[in-house]
Amino acid sequence: MDNLYSILGVSNNATQGEIKRTYIRLAQKFHPDHFTDEEEKLRANEQFSKITTAYRTLSDGTLRANYDKSLEISGKPKDDTKKVQARNAFMRALAFLKQNDPWRAVNLFRIACRYDPQPLYLSYLGLSLVYTNQYRTEGFEKLKEAIKQLMFNPTLHINLGLAYEFSGNKSEALQAFYEALNWDANNKTAKNSIARLQTHKKGFFSKLFGGG
Repeated sequence: MDNLYSILGVSNNATQGEIKRTYIRLAQKFHPDHFTDEEEKLRANEQFSKITTAYRTLSDGTLRANYDKSLEISGKPKDDTKKVQARNAFMRALAFLKQNDPWRAVNLFRIACRYDPQPLYLSYLGLSLVYTNQYRTEGFEKLKEAIKQLMFNPTLHINLGLAYEFSGNKSEALQAFYEALNWDANNKTAKNSIARLQTHKKGFFSKLFGGG
């Protein structure tokens, strides 16, 4: 796992004020809505998730103290190979999801979660499971678990909204999309998703990456 202090670029002795200021600056820099290219947006989303996770831990006195203790007893090097494998599996899974092939996406998302169990990967695994219809219950469980782990990331709420929309639950979908706006008032995907539910005409899967 990446060092949380390194992710934010602060020292282990940084004050709460320094941590908060750094987080705000980095969150603005890596916000996914600042990118139009799909791959750049995904990379920014991953970085945004890491930044938010680091801030959530280091801004909480108890969580930070526990994390500092874990650093003291952990001298193991990072397994970069597994992280690379996880990201490669994640990107391939996204391609299958875009091609309306959730079954193959599920297998690759599971690999990504096994090698690097981060909330973003878990959320997309849950979404693809819902899209299979057969594993809808498990999918919603994973979508909600991802949000519990990282509630500040609007993408996780959007994925939950997409799952509810696919399942025909318009009210729950709208609630999830509006929750995404609570964390990012200018999120274009959430806004477009809400607007889509007003018309609700075009094919569903074509909207997943088109945002229109």
